[in-house]
Amino acid sequence: MKIEIAESLVSSYLKHNQGCRIVQTNWKTSGNWNITEYDDKQARDLFEVFNKSPDFEGLFKQSSFDQLIKQAEIDVLGINSTENSIYGIDVAFHTSGLNYGNKYKTGFNIIKKIMRTVFIMQSYFSHLDKYNSIFVTPKVNPATEKEILSLMSKAKELISDEMINIEFVANDDFYDQIVDPIIESVEYENDTSELFARSLKLMQLDPRNKKTKDVKALKNQIDGMKIGQFVQYQLRKLFDDGLITEKEIALLQDKEYSKKVFDQNYEIFRNSKSDIKSPDGRTRYYSRELFCGDYYLTSQWIDRHWDKLLAWIEGLKGVIR
Repeated sequence: MKIEIAESLVSSYLKHNQGCRIVQTNWKTSGNWNITEYDDKQARDLFEVFNKSPDFEGLFKQSSFDQLIKQAEIDVLGINSTENSIYGIDVAFHTSGLNYGNKYKTGFNIIKKIMRTVFIMQSYFSHLDKYNSIFVTPKVNPATEKEILSLMSKAKELISDEMINIEFVANDDFYDQIVDPIIESVEYENDTSELFARSLKLMQLDPRNKKTKDVKALKNQIDGMKIGQFVQYQLRKLFDDGLITEKEIALLQDKEYSKKVFDQNYEIFRNSKSDIKSPDGRTRYYSRELFCGDYYLTSQWIDRHWDKLLAWIEGLKGVIR
């Protein structure tokens, strides 16, 4: 079996840096899996949005939605169960640089791969909240990168959903955002069964390897927790410590308050299980347990909510002081 070092690298990244409890390389579907019209509705609707866009005319050529996801494969798939999120990462490791013909063909090819991964995850994992589709490569020439990033910007405008994240990571960003954090994360890991992690351990044995390097800390985690896990933990702790009052609980069920204080599009709390789905049919709240007694907590947390969330927590603690 051929082992790809780039896929091993990305697998380690998802496990150690994005908190994915389940990670699989060369993920493929099974012909025995059944997805209903309700499971893939969101993906089909988004597929049609791209088909109708003049910016992406011919992106999927004559391919139907069913043909596009048939025999689907994603280089590395990871699920972060605490965040109710999924990552699909495609990786290209070309020593001469990423190139599928010219910069325009390459750009369209990358967007097609990224969006195809989004459609696949939405269809087969429709119960999850957050979808992350990322294409990574260590080397691409500046002109091609500029074309890809321009198309990425247009694609993000079409998606218009904060819970769907698409990214293209290349050149310096590849090392800053992926390689360096992995090096930092696996330094004290004892399990060296992962190919990339084991190769790092080998290099660390080199007595000549005394150079140190500043590694950028992850800005999207606190105490090893991403924002979804962090807010669930903090709400439990604040409530147990008596810092969340009945008055605050009432405010957390108010849409205007939730928008003003947290910049959330949904109330922080809802108290009815029949009311935790949005009009589009998606569940926007954690349904497996109740918070602060009898309430369902919204699951729509992303990195831009960090500052307001932390300010609210400090505000509660400040009142007690």
